[in-house]
Amino acid sequence: MDNVQLQQEWMDMAFDKAPFGIALLRPADGRWMQANAAMRDILTGGERPQWAEGLDSCPELLRPEGQFPPFDSILSHLLAASGRVYEMDWRFAPEPGRHVWLGLRYVREVRENGEEVVLLYAQDITDRKIADQITINSRDLYDLFIQSEHNIISVSQPDGTLTFLSPSFEMILGYAVHEVIGTNRWDYYHPEDREPSADIVSEARSGASRLRRLRHKDGHYRWFEISFQIITGDDGQVERIMGIGHDVTDRKRSEEELAVAQRVARIGSWSWNLKTGLIAFSDEIRQMVSYCLGPLIPYEDFARYLHPDDLDRVNVVAERAFAGRSGKTVYRIGPPGEWITVNVEWEVIPDRDGRPGQLVGMMQDITERMKMEQQLRESERNYRLISETSLDLIVRYSLEESRVVYCSPASRTLLGYEPEEVQQLRTAEHLHPDDRMRMLKQVSHARLTGNIPVLQFRYRRKDGSFCWMETSCRFVYGENGYPQEVVAIARDITERKQMEFKLKESEQRYKSIFEYNPSAVYSMNLQGDYLTANENLEKLTGYTLDELIGMYFGPLVAEKDMDKTLHHFNLAAQGEPQSYDLTIIHRDGYEIEINTVNIPIIVDGRIVGVYGISRDITERTRYIEQIERLSSEYTLILNSVTEGIFGLDQEGRVMFINPSASRMLGYPNEELRGRRVEDLLHQTALSGMVYDPMSAPLLEAVRSGDSSHGREAVLWRADGSSFIAEYRVTPLFDQGRRQGTVVVFRDMTNEAEIIKAKESAEQADRAKSEFLAVMSHELRTPMNGIMGMTDLLLQTELDEEQSGYAEIINQSSHSLLQILNEILDLSKIEAGKMTLLCEPFALRDMIEGVTDLFGPKAQEKGIRLTSSIGDEVPSIINGDGARLRQVLVNLVSNAVKFTEEGSVHLEVSAAASSRPGGMTLRFHVRDTGIGIAAGKQALLFQPFSQLHPFINRKYGGTGLGLSICKKIVELMGGAIAVDSVHGVGSDFYFTLPVQAGAEE
Repeated sequence: MDNVQLQQEWMDMAFDKAPFGIALLRPADGRWMQANAAMRDILTGGERPQWAEGLDSCPELLRPEGQFPPFDSILSHLLAASGRVYEMDWRFAPEPGRHVWLGLRYVREVRENGEEVVLLYAQDITDRKIADQITINSRDLYDLFIQSEHNIISVSQPDGTLTFLSPSFEMILGYAVHEVIGTNRWDYYHPEDREPSADIVSEARSGASRLRRLRHKDGHYRWFEISFQIITGDDGQVERIMGIGHDVTDRKRSEEELAVAQRVARIGSWSWNLKTGLIAFSDEIRQMVSYCLGPLIPYEDFARYLHPDDLDRVNVVAERAFAGRSGKTVYRIGPPGEWITVNVEWEVIPDRDGRPGQLVGMMQDITERMKMEQQLRESERNYRLISETSLDLIVRYSLEESRVVYCSPASRTLLGYEPEEVQQLRTAEHLHPDDRMRMLKQVSHARLTGNIPVLQFRYRRKDGSFCWMETSCRFVYGENGYPQEVVAIARDITERKQMEFKLKESEQRYKSIFEYNPSAVYSMNLQGDYLTANENLEKLTGYTLDELIGMYFGPLVAEKDMDKTLHHFNLAAQGEPQSYDLTIIHRDGYEIEINTVNIPIIVDGRIVGVYGISRDITERTRYIEQIERLSSEYTLILNSVTEGIFGLDQEGRVMFINPSASRMLGYPNEELRGRRVEDLLHQTALSGMVYDPMSAPLLEAVRSGDSSHGREAVLWRADGSSFIAEYRVTPLFDQGRRQGTVVVFRDMTNEAEIIKAKESAEQADRAKSEFLAVMSHELRTPMNGIMGMTDLLLQTELDEEQSGYAEIINQSSHSLLQILNEILDLSKIEAGKMTLLCEPFALRDMIEGVTDLFGPKAQEKGIRLTSSIGDEVPSIINGDGARLRQVLVNLVSNAVKFTEEGSVHLEVSAAASSRPGGMTLRFHVRDTGIGIAAGKQALLFQPFSQLHPFINRKYGGTGLGLSICKKIVELMGGAIAVDSVHGVGSDFYFTLPVQAGAEE
């Protein structure tokens, strides 16, 4: 509560606690507007009905206007030239049959704002009237106490012996009258209030009254205002003393409460008698100024203690007060160096002639208030400085007006709005739709509980984007105890939220890797005990998670791999990731081949455990064994051919060499590996010209990495003999980079040897063809058997794991069969054994068949597979339909395989040809797949060429498909090419010369 409010409450208390009646009248018609408690007591005889608390609610018949003198006559006196004050005595009947005398004082005042009011002061003067008229006869006494039932009337002898008491004595003090008659009046007075009878006589003759305390029968004391009258005999001697006591206990209590309020509020009263020039100060004022002011002093003594800077101003104000103007002012007063700041207000009390006679006012110490106001101003400056320079957004929101009443400048950087624009916004409309209802519920709940939690929400900036805000709020309460405003401090936490989202995403990613990984994922402490594991470790080992957690991994490892496993685990525990294969023992006793990856767990730079990822490679091991067997067969083939074949690395060192090459060059096979090619291979011209070692055609082709074909070269053996040879140099590429060179050569020494060699070659060729035929039958037949049995196996009831194994076998069989087919096709093409048919076939049916073949796979991947055929393309054409279908199947298969989203489109169009009756068909297979970098497109159509190991591992393939397609298209007289952009897609296209067939 501020001092202004406290001062107003004190003024209201002073009005309500005043011991005399005060009423505020409307000058126009004399209607009573307000009355204090004492006036209401006068009006009701001490009984306060409910309407007495507000004059506007009292019945019209009981309103006070009709019980007081006519206001018109009063107003005429007040408006007279010498008016402003009018006094009179009035006999008033608060209730039927009872009358009291009132001293009325009407005062006309003009306030500083120009408003005119009439104040009525009323005081019960019944006692005085009675004292003026009383006589000793019993009839008069009877009338007196009948009229004064709220007063005590007593008659005593001069020594104080009581001879008469009014009946009200018993009602007020509790004593029966007969108990008191004959006792001394002083026995009932408070010890501090007793005084000799001579003083009473003097007091009675002066007509003065005094406050005294009388003891109630129950022991407590009540305050009375007592006046005495002397009753003399015919001889003029004092015969009796009559006392009239008016109970002022309630008034005294009000005065004490007022005094306490004044002390608490540091408010005191003062009065200035304008006739004597003396100023009277209450004890409260004197205490405020450290008692430098006396209780009654002239103005000059008062002015000595004014602050020098305020003296002239106070003198001017005093002159105005002397002229009869009420007012207020603020100045500093007190002993030098100990000044306090006071607020002073006063009213002018006119004398009977209407001239200013007295100034009555109050003085309040507002030193602390001034300090607080100064602190408040500084606080406001600091608040504004903080709010205007803070990076956080500070907002005041009015709950009554439902709008922002203040916004700090940080809104410009945080929201893009000017502060004035924020004040016009509807906050709820700028909340993110997903946050709006939650925020409204939280605010509604906060208004009920008074506690606002820290709020986090998204708010729309001026540019339409949303930012995350974290807001701390508090309520500002009004005088009614209800929240009026919300002060909010908000900061942008968008970056923090993004980090939280990333962390959550990382946690979810780890959780997904852990829970949904097809491999067994687990963590161990540094002693090798399992701490956590997913369900796949259960499936892999046969043990339940409850059994595994806390279990040492050792009992699971086969004895033969225990040392290796411990070695790798210890390296991982030292910070080196490990990957290795081992054998474990299933709970049911059988062995399982697994691959395990161990990764150190590092927390705060310290290794605290080891992660493990294990997967069953039992089937993979079997496949590797099969591949090794196939590799052995391929090696057998390589060693069986008569051509000399050897491979060189990039530095020209021998990596492998077959027995035929060793035999023709005359070197033992084991001596050749690792030797440089120029050390073992010497070439001269057929004419006998000797080449420089660095310029021999064969060696130059090896060094340059170019393909080369020599038909008649002279090569020299280790024993110094020579032979005529035909050779072919072919570079080896991997991922577009040359990794080495393969050299193939054969001996053509003389005609007979050439013929013999030719016959031998033809025989070898026949053997090769027979071998290919045998291989085709011997490999395809069991492979078809495997595929057939796998299909039958998949149709039986299998559990999920068995079904997965069977599916792997089925897919692997198809892949291996495709590899065999491609190898055999490539061999046929290179041997010139592939023949093309020329027969009519339905091209449109073929195109539909190809798209239908890959439709389910495309639908499974969520991509569109479409085809289109130009109207100019004939329905029937002549050619090898099977080989054309092989090319299209390969291209569409690759497109679907390497496209994760988007579409694959097969298009056929026709163009006229210069040949009679012929035309050229153009085929396009376009996709939106991974695309091919420009630098690697030249490698696409080379046998066994791979663009990147990652692509091969992810999508599979041998690298033969496109090479075979190229050779088939070229055999058909066409050409194939590709246009591709990495990351965008590819367009494989080829042209074929064809003739339209006759439609049936």
